[in-house]
Amino acid sequence: MARDYGEALEREHAEEVLDRKAKATVQWNYNCSIRMFKKMVKKESLIKQVTCEKCGKTFKTNKDKKLCFRCERKK
Repeated sequence: MARDYGEALEREHAEEVLDRKAKATVQWNYNCSIRMFKKMVKKESLIKQVTCEKCGKTFKTNKDKKLCFRCERKK
C-alpha cells in the first residue's frame, strides 16, 4: 500500500512538471509584441503628391488621378 501511494505521488509530480514546462514555453506577451510591431513597421502614407499632366501644378491627393481638380472640372 505504501508503494502504491509513492507511485501515485511520483505520477502526480511528473504531470505537474510537464504542465510547468508546457506553460513556460507557451507564454507570449501579446501587448509587448504589438508595440514592437508598430514601431518596427513603417506605414505607407495614403496621401500622394502628384503633378498635373495638363498645367504642371503639384497637388496632394489620396486617389489615383493625374489631373488637378481644376483641369478635371474643365475636362
